[in-house]
Amino acid sequence: MSLNSANILIVDDIEDNRIVLSRLVKIQGHVPILAEDGLIAFEKLKEQDIDLVLLDIMMPNIDGYEVLSHIKDTVAWRHIPVIMITALDDVDSAVNCIEIGAQDYLTKPFKTVLLRAKITSCLERKFWHDKEKDYLRQIEQAKSQLEEQVQKKTRELAETNKKLEVLVKAKGDAIKIAYYGFHSSIQDLFKRTARVPLEEVNELMKTIRKSAQIDSTTIMLVFEIKSVQDILKTAINSATEFAQFRHVKIGKLPKCGRQSLEPDMLDTMSIVDNDIEQDSLRNDLSALTVDDKNSLQQKKMCADALTDILKVAIKFSNYDNSIELSCEPLQDELVIGIHATGCIIREAEIADFFTIPTLEHKIAPGRYPGTAAATAKNIIELLGGSLTVENRDTTGVSFIIKLRRDNL
Repeated sequence: MSLNSANILIVDDIEDNRIVLSRLVKIQGHVPILAEDGLIAFEKLKEQDIDLVLLDIMMPNIDGYEVLSHIKDTVAWRHIPVIMITALDDVDSAVNCIEIGAQDYLTKPFKTVLLRAKITSCLERKFWHDKEKDYLRQIEQAKSQLEEQVQKKTRELAETNKKLEVLVKAKGDAIKIAYYGFHSSIQDLFKRTARVPLEEVNELMKTIRKSAQIDSTTIMLVFEIKSVQDILKTAINSATEFAQFRHVKIGKLPKCGRQSLEPDMLDTMSIVDNDIEQDSLRNDLSALTVDDKNSLQQKKMCADALTDILKVAIKFSNYDNSIELSCEPLQDELVIGIHATGCIIREAEIADFFTIPTLEHKIAPGRYPGTAAATAKNIIELLGGSLTVENRDTTGVSFIIKLRRDNL
């Protein structure tokens, strides 16, 4: 970044405003990059190195609050300064923007000199921030190289010690062989093995087979897999249109443990008993998956809740990223994960994420996921499960849904 020539993103739904700001930015020697709505702003942020954002608050579909929140909650963009521009001469709006993370605030109509000063100030702060970050990167790189050299020397010493241990052991084995006599040792081993009763050998084999078995409580039964298929497919189909509008992709059905959740799972099951007709067995398995009225209602409620969570995850995803799904069977529970890449949640706000705001308990605009998150949590808990959200390092958020397997 250069202080005399920076990339400045101008986000405003009114063309005349974009033209005016663009001219002012060019006069200062900077490069204006224009976006007429929030989605295009996300696209520009992803494609280009942006040094400063001039952001209008009042925009349709995705307002300036949400765009600002998205920028400040995304680790890759968090360092970009944002100046909010609005026609609202409202102290509360200014406070909300500053709380979310805006560096400065202007009301329209504004003075050119004031805008120029604020742009220069923000760019200077970012310039020194980038310098500091670059120095820290160089320090970390030097530290990493030093640690790598130390680890290399440590591995070399370990390999040398290992070779010495092998030589010492080989020496001891050679002495033993010389002492007892190779021939007599082999003969004695054969005699002792031959005298072992057959019953003891069989018991040993049973123990080995038992230790190799997989715990049956972690294996998904056919009707459980069918239920998970139906719930996830319904949720994905219901959220697809919203995902397409936000330019976010939803990943394919995951495996549940090691078992496939693809729709043709029943058709690809291996048949171990050759005396059983495959068509007959498949019909029997299908008959096991028929739901009663109560089960259908529970599955619909669960699918509705997952749809709501998927839509919240889409809001927390960056432009053109994907939402990944995971599924893991436990002894009594099924754990479904919905993983969004993009924004993270501030630690102070995680506890209130599923809380419906009241007059006494307000939530900053742009970050609130909406009532859908709270509704989904209530439905999941009503079905005996749980719903939590957590940050996935600095890459995004994960929604963890736990369902009781006896309710599938």
